[in-house]
Amino acid sequence: MIFAVVLSNAKEPAGTVEVAKLTVENWDELAPEGKEVDAIYGDYVLRNDHVVAVIARPVATRNANMTVRSVGGALIDLTTRENQSDQLSAYYPNTRSNPFRSAAIAAAGGERTSAGIVTSPRSASVVVKAKGTDTLPEIRVKYSLNAKDRYLTVTSTYTNTSQKEIRVTLQDDIRADSGREDMVKSPNGTSNKFWFHDRFWNQAYVFQSTTHQIQSSSNSRTSLLKYADADGKTRVSLPAGESIKVVRRIAPAANLPSALAAVNDSKTSLVTMALKDEYKRPVPHARLHFTQGEKSLGSATADVNGRVQVNLAAGDYQVKFEAMGVEIGGPLSASVLEETSDQNFQFQLAGYGPGGVTAKVTDENGDPIACKIEFKAKEGTPSPNFGPDTADYFVKNLAYVPKGELERQLPAGSYDVIISHGPEYDAVFTTVDVAPGKTANVDAVLKRSVDTSGWVSSDFHSHSSPSGDNTGSQFGRVLNLLAEHIEFAPCTEHNRVSSYEGHIKRLDASSQIRTVSGMELTGSPLRLNHQNVFPMKYTPHAQDGGGPVTDISPETQIERIALWDDRSQKVIQQNHPDIGWLFYDKDGNGTPDKGFERSFQHMDIIEIHPIANALRWVPNETLPGRKGHNTVFNWMQLLNQGFQIYGVVNTDAHYNYHGSGGLRNWIQSSTDDPGKISIQEMVDASEQGRLIMSNGPFLEVEFSAKNQKSVTSGQDLAASDGEVKIDVRVQCPNWFDIDHVFLYINGRKSKEHDFSRETTPARFGNGNVKFEQQLSVKLTKDAHIIVVAGGEKSTLGPVLGSFWGQYQPTALSNPVFVDVGGDGFKANGDTLDAALPVRFGYPQK
Repeated sequence: MIFAVVLSNAKEPAGTVEVAKLTVENWDELAPEGKEVDAIYGDYVLRNDHVVAVIARPVATRNANMTVRSVGGALIDLTTRENQSDQLSAYYPNTRSNPFRSAAIAAAGGERTSAGIVTSPRSASVVVKAKGTDTLPEIRVKYSLNAKDRYLTVTSTYTNTSQKEIRVTLQDDIRADSGREDMVKSPNGTSNKFWFHDRFWNQAYVFQSTTHQIQSSSNSRTSLLKYADADGKTRVSLPAGESIKVVRRIAPAANLPSALAAVNDSKTSLVTMALKDEYKRPVPHARLHFTQGEKSLGSATADVNGRVQVNLAAGDYQVKFEAMGVEIGGPLSASVLEETSDQNFQFQLAGYGPGGVTAKVTDENGDPIACKIEFKAKEGTPSPNFGPDTADYFVKNLAYVPKGELERQLPAGSYDVIISHGPEYDAVFTTVDVAPGKTANVDAVLKRSVDTSGWVSSDFHSHSSPSGDNTGSQFGRVLNLLAEHIEFAPCTEHNRVSSYEGHIKRLDASSQIRTVSGMELTGSPLRLNHQNVFPMKYTPHAQDGGGPVTDISPETQIERIALWDDRSQKVIQQNHPDIGWLFYDKDGNGTPDKGFERSFQHMDIIEIHPIANALRWVPNETLPGRKGHNTVFNWMQLLNQGFQIYGVVNTDAHYNYHGSGGLRNWIQSSTDDPGKISIQEMVDASEQGRLIMSNGPFLEVEFSAKNQKSVTSGQDLAASDGEVKIDVRVQCPNWFDIDHVFLYINGRKSKEHDFSRETTPARFGNGNVKFEQQLSVKLTKDAHIIVVAGGEKSTLGPVLGSFWGQYQPTALSNPVFVDVGGDGFKANGDTLDAALPVRFGYPQK
């Protein structure tokens, strides 16, 4: 059924256009919004009533993020004013062949406000310029915007300022990452247009040249646009003193049909389409695919009320419908009338009758609790696809539910449902049958079955879109952390200081999770020169958030971190290292040397995951699909050489589908209230090794000796008679188990302290407390002792998703250093029956 109603024929307002350099005074008014916004102070903004664009300040040090670099003079943000959702990483005129180093703004008949904004009733522009050389032309790029335009005009003028003829390739490139997005790009080839459309984040871009044809070539990250003349040539000869121009229009819109209409400057109607199922209920987030004859115009996505607005020229259209990744109806016809401003259509899809689900999830006290809910379709039921790996509240078949209440449409059918809140809580496993047109209920109570009093859970290493090597929503990262019951989460984006504070405030979750600004300083190479650091002073809207820059030398880079912020106290973490290369093979040639020795004094903690390698006393990894040193083994070799660098495990999460939660560190804390966590206490505890590493099991250890105060993970203990008592307690929720507890003494498994369910079943429990024993150790010399608990015959299972779920449950303490002689702890130098490692892939010479 289709209904078309003409609502009005109002004239478009005259409008104005504004141009300004972004400053403290005008930021809140002018800066655009969107997941990929990269604007900072000093960049230039152009906007009218329809479009807002940001051109990066043309300086050598201007980078958008770690991988979108050298953006000075480039277009880095572009979105519509009404539905701001910037998804453009960068548009580089002339592919950075010679750098832009000057900028000027202009506005026809403009007036300047006190905030430095120049307003014009007609047009405004930003012009950037690159100097010419003997072989390269001068390039003048004018970004211009007229008051009524729905597109940005970009005019490049190439001028040969040399004395000889030069050859010039007319080309631009674009950075827009589609790998984990629901993004489509123009087919490679020649056309009068190029476009890409992020269909989930609701922003499309159309590029059209009014002077040339466009030859486009794209991959999942970049697109190269070459501009061809009538003969198909993109490389031209430019005599001395002469110029050539390339003019393009770039139109953003919430959907591709609207962007296509905007770039053509077509007379259009604002068409509102409302989609309902056969029960006359709205179909939220439905996707509408438009065609006109044999020509596809792309798609548009409905809002939560099943409504979508599209700018369409007069004509007849065919519309197909999709929801949650499944085609649900069409094609149906829609005729857009001429000479109208607004039109309404209502579509009712006979035969499409989804159901729905509601959930109310509480803790044992009846209070709402943040949680993760996964819907696993049974055979015959289509698997729901709520959104891409970059999404926030709904990711693939997951829902992140910050306040414990969910209402969501689902395809009719049967589902297995898993409701969880990290490994301190029992998960709820249930099934739900969703009938067409009906709403099913999956209320649940999550029982806190693991007592972690005196410890808070943390993840020191997470990423999202500001890092530049992924496009995951940062708000989605915080939702993921919250649902997985991470209580302390430093913000550690690549090569910029950033903050989660705004997201936590938006969620009203400050009582549930504590954060602090930090960063990962990501140099090269990967296994040597990546360091996480927190806390860091965050300078909003500044280059790199006010953080330091990388260095080719790992030693210089980590020293720079240590000196930053006036030598302030901070936790410095060495990320995912090749321990052999870092500590024993600086040249990386397989010949042992002193390593990057200037770095060692600055390392507080070091990542040693995959944690399940702690169950295997072998020099190299044995886990499926992985090659490299066994970092846990190499770390124990380091400890034996006298390095007291504490271990940590972190997810290094980049995307939001079961991203966070698979690894964590429990930190000793004087409070169990996340809202009252002291950042200083977290820093001190981390630097002192009061950390328990885990992918799920909660391990508690307490070491004692005669006439000495008991200590925990990471501490020193004096035992003059060599007698050490170790109280070990391991707890698990209902969704995984452990079957093995043992000690590493100076990196060697102690045969006397090796317990399994198979050989010593009486020592193990079947409730939430899996192991609770006091162990006695008799030492004759100094030793460091590590406690390990694991499930050698099981895996973590489905609660954490297929990637994390494939690993064996494992937890281990940091070493306690026991001084037997009373003269201070001395490492024994044991290399554990293996040579000290060198760079992986090289046999030791």
